[in-house]
Amino acid sequence: MAKRPTELTYWVDEKPPALALVLLSLQHFALVAIFLVVSVTIARMAQLDAEAGSRLVSLTMIAGGVATILQCLGRGGLGSGFMVPATTTTILLPPAALALAKGGLPLLFGMSALAGLLVMALSRVIHRLRPLFPTEIAGFVVFMIGLTVMILAVRQLMGMGVAEGDYARYAAVGLPVLAVIVGLNVWGGRRLRLYCSLIGVVFGYALGMAEGWLAPLDLKHLEEAPLLALPQPGSFGLAFDLELLLPFLITALAMALNSVGAVTAAQKANDAEWKRPDMGNIGRGILADGLSNVVAGLLGGVGQAATSGAVGLSVATGATSRTIGLGVGILLVALSFSPKIATALLIMPPPVVGAALLSSGCFLVMNGIQVISSRMLDSRKIFVLGIALAFGLARLVDPHFFETLPHWIQPWVGSPLTVAVTLVILLNATLRIGTGTRSRVRLDIAHLSPEQLTEVVTAQGQLWAAEPETVFRVRFALQEAFDLLSQNDMVMAEAGGRRPLELQTRFDEFTFSVTLTYAGLPLTMEKTRPTEDEILEDEDGMRRLASYMIGRVANRMTSSVRDGRCEVVLTFNA
Repeated sequence: MAKRPTELTYWVDEKPPALALVLLSLQHFALVAIFLVVSVTIARMAQLDAEAGSRLVSLTMIAGGVATILQCLGRGGLGSGFMVPATTTTILLPPAALALAKGGLPLLFGMSALAGLLVMALSRVIHRLRPLFPTEIAGFVVFMIGLTVMILAVRQLMGMGVAEGDYARYAAVGLPVLAVIVGLNVWGGRRLRLYCSLIGVVFGYALGMAEGWLAPLDLKHLEEAPLLALPQPGSFGLAFDLELLLPFLITALAMALNSVGAVTAAQKANDAEWKRPDMGNIGRGILADGLSNVVAGLLGGVGQAATSGAVGLSVATGATSRTIGLGVGILLVALSFSPKIATALLIMPPPVVGAALLSSGCFLVMNGIQVISSRMLDSRKIFVLGIALAFGLARLVDPHFFETLPHWIQPWVGSPLTVAVTLVILLNATLRIGTGTRSRVRLDIAHLSPEQLTEVVTAQGQLWAAEPETVFRVRFALQEAFDLLSQNDMVMAEAGGRRPLELQTRFDEFTFSVTLTYAGLPLTMEKTRPTEDEILEDEDGMRRLASYMIGRVANRMTSSVRDGRCEVVLTFNA
């Protein structure tokens, strides 16, 4: 059972009052709507007129609403049950450009639906891929998602890359909005903290209008947009092309990894004692994402993915209730019938967008760092994370280099997130080779000091990236076991007085097991604590107490004799 974090005002299973629910849903809807710019980008790439472009955005909102409801409900093996809204994603842009160039919108929607089916298939086997997604890798995915969000946010906030020499104009709007959001979150008290982002966005609209950010053409489009209009699903058609299968297969994997990061962040946000990703729950979340892309393709909307920024916002405001997510889904579907509302959201001043994204991205980045730092890392893990991060940042520093790579690889390198996550998984799988050999250590317990034992156990903990608390328990139990074996001459001595013992460790994210193998007398197990009189008067009392203590620290202890050698297995729940 998850433990409720004390900093949350509304936990995942708690329902806010009606007014708070409406305001919090609007706040998250505003954040989710920011990413609808991807559907606007695709409309422009497809050279759609204003009416067709508006219809594309409306159908995309319906798909996002359905996806969000499925994800947040978490019923019937579908959806994570956490407040993880869905919206359009930049992951789709590289293959979308290929599909639009070759077959227009019908080909894009057909291949997006196929990608959704691939994501659904992947969700059924994700739990079997647990060795590829240990806790530190899941934390790295969350970190990279947060970093990607923050970089996008700073560019929007300061006008980098789009407003050469006009940075001050962007900062004059973006920085005050960011100051309002941060100020309300830090000093506004529990109540204002809940709505800090919504208040900041409203303030940003007002400041943007005063600073002339809403151009006459934007206001004209807003005025001409109908208040109500019925979008026509499936109006663009469907098409398929096997030559695009590989790019969309890669896209499906990237979207699944995005879901892994988003749901992992939501799990951690809702459990004060969180230790590792629940891969079964993540699989259900990925299944909902995959189905939402099938729905989007059939409707004629742009594909969907889990919105990690909304998870960061829920942490920042202290409201992670799944009911808020359901409210966001309902708003997406309801407001898709109002082109005027969609237009109002799409003309939000870029600096305001940047401020809202930056505030939520901060929490995602720190969540990822906390997850990574909760594990002990050896040089192998450090290289895995460090190299992947370096190439992810390189995608930011020199995007042109990655754009010159072959077309088939573009979905892998289309963003810093896909570059870093692809590399971290490949490197982790590759550098796992040899860990079985490295986990075997030969020790001489006759001359083994407590300091040397600490070094050995710490090295083994770093090898498997175990939690420090688990490693401490392992060290304590081994010290007791070695003292017991040494003081009672239970390990057969060799020439020179050496008493060799082989120590082997293994870790599977759930248990840390330690196997001791030696020649000598078997270690007997004590399931009940000896009495005080037995300890003081019985010649074997201290040995029985030590054996009992080892069994108390370890969650399971077995002792046996195989091929003339004694074997003791200690198992610790991680």
